[in-house]
Amino acid sequence: MVPSSQKWEKPPIIFIKVYVDATMAVGIMVFGVITQDWEGFVLGRCASVKGNHMSVEWVELDALIEGITMAHSYNFDKIIFESDYVSLVNRFRKNHVDITILGHKIKDTRGMLEIFISAEVNWIDRNRNKVADSLCNLALSNHCNLTFDMEYPSNIHDCIILDSL
Repeated sequence: MVPSSQKWEKPPIIFIKVYVDATMAVGIMVFGVITQDWEGFVLGRCASVKGNHMSVEWVELDALIEGITMAHSYNFDKIIFESDYVSLVNRFRKNHVDITILGHKIKDTRGMLEIFISAEVNWIDRNRNKVADSLCNLALSNHCNLTFDMEYPSNIHDCIILDSL
């Protein structure tokens, strides 16, 4: 088995990477989304508290939907979405009939990708999703939703720098 890189990997030039993650603690679900260009420049990020009525898979899907919405709002057209939640990525990539409510939502979400020239959803190792995870933990510890553009907290900045080294 080839060991995977534990740091950020550049997407192809003119592609944007959108990392999504979700976490849970004592009945609170939170998701985080971060967008980076091919040079590692952070373009946008957010984190949202979702409450305790959802499963992790639903919150991960909400994170992906938020990432799609964010990428579209910035007018990006070549996107690589990455998540460390293998179950969702597998269900998303396999285009089989799924008659569950979640399956219908995944199908609708897959249709949202048609607005982009190029879009894919990939699985990444948890160790390569540190920044989105840090956003989740920040929102969780503050019990609030967070949205950042060019200016963001120093602990997130530090995590981005460490991830790129």
